[in-house]
Amino acid sequence: MAKSPLVGSRAADIQRAATSHHAPELINGCLARITGATVITSATSVYRWLYTWTEATIGAAPSYTPAVKSGGISGNAVSVSETGNTLTTVAYGILISHLPSGFLPVRIPNDTAVWVVPNRCSDGTLLWVIINTQAIDGTCPNG
Repeated sequence: MAKSPLVGSRAADIQRAATSHHAPELINGCLARITGATVITSATSVYRWLYTWTEATIGAAPSYTPAVKSGGISGNAVSVSETGNTLTTVAYGILISHLPSGFLPVRIPNDTAVWVVPNRCSDGTLLWVIINTQAIDGTCPNG
């Protein structure tokens, strides 16, 4: 009894799937420069900002300085590290009450280079997410 071409085809597909090495999924996103920020007001959180950004590129050697990309995209974004800020904790769980006097979380300064990735809000609108760590700044007491 002869094998059906379909059986041979399935065997070949199974062999190909078992031995194929898939490349890792590409990360979607881009290098950007912060151009502004507006405080996000909320009854349940503090120290959060809605940022504006413009796509950036890395300049040539030897300085490799980030610069705004000609013809690049721009948008609004929130910082991933600020999304969990509450009235009592910031920056991945640091208690605000434990910060030394004069120290507070700060926004990302304008012209800072960041990595942004696209995200859809629950209502379907596009809002980019900045991949960073919350900065905390202040003046050390004399001592």
